[in-house]
Amino acid sequence: MLRTLGCAAALLTIAQSALADDLKPHSSTFDSPADLAGWSEHEPEGFAPKWEDPRIEEGRLVLRPKSSGWFEDNQAGHLYKPVSGDFIATTRIEVRGTAAALPQTSFSLAGLFIRAPREISAAGWVPGQENWLFFSVGTAAPAGEPHYEIKSTTNSLSTLKILPSGTGPVDLRIARHGELFTLLVRETGGGWRVIDQMIRPDLPQVLNVGLTAYADYDSVAPTYPNYQLYNTQGAPTQNADLIAYVDSFALRRPVTGRLPIANIDTPAFLDVIAERRADLLSD
Repeated sequence: MLRTLGCAAALLTIAQSALADDLKPHSSTFDSPADLAGWSEHEPEGFAPKWEDPRIEEGRLVLRPKSSGWFEDNQAGHLYKPVSGDFIATTRIEVRGTAAALPQTSFSLAGLFIRAPREISAAGWVPGQENWLFFSVGTAAPAGEPHYEIKSTTNSLSTLKILPSGTGPVDLRIARHGELFTLLVRETGGGWRVIDQMIRPDLPQVLNVGLTAYADYDSVAPTYPNYQLYNTQGAPTQNADLIAYVDSFALRRPVTGRLPIANIDTPAFLDVIAERRADLLSD
């Protein structure tokens, strides 16, 4: 009974929290081109464009990258909104190829992207200072098969995970609770499930939270590790074949903050766990 009451209280808290959420107004269903006005785009001066201009068509945001990728100091496209503190970011997205259901070039994916703010230009660029993480869907390696890609980059050192995915539209979610980032996915016909968690105590209070799309790493690879060449001139060949359609992007505050570590009272601790779980799995 105690746990049942705890879950009921959690749902009530979530409903009450939704009434006064300062992040919700920054959500978008991309109903008109005017919805792009509230976004910023990662466009360092002197860097080559890494995607075509984002556009809204028929109630969806369309992202079409050039041959590009976020890897170590290589950079790609990024639309974002600055967010301070804890958040839950959710997007409904579908990735397609230009001539097939999925792209046929390696590491062609799109999804959520979260980056430590850093003002850079080609003239003053310094390597080794990129800090970010993403959760994307599309095709990684081998190309043409459906995958999720999870990548975390600390001081420009990138580590990645490739996991099998479904096909068609999918909901991706990243939740921040202090230094803890929880990644969740909801495929068509299913419910939310946690796919990964990572601890990033290095990331600042304010982060750029938004979307990315990148494609065709095979065309980028010949420049590696000359990051300056790639960033300023782009990939030497262009064979990108990805189009991402974003139905929505939602931001909201979590109901719970960091878990109480000091002086833990066990029933209260379990109630916080139940509350956070209900929050993460709710719309």
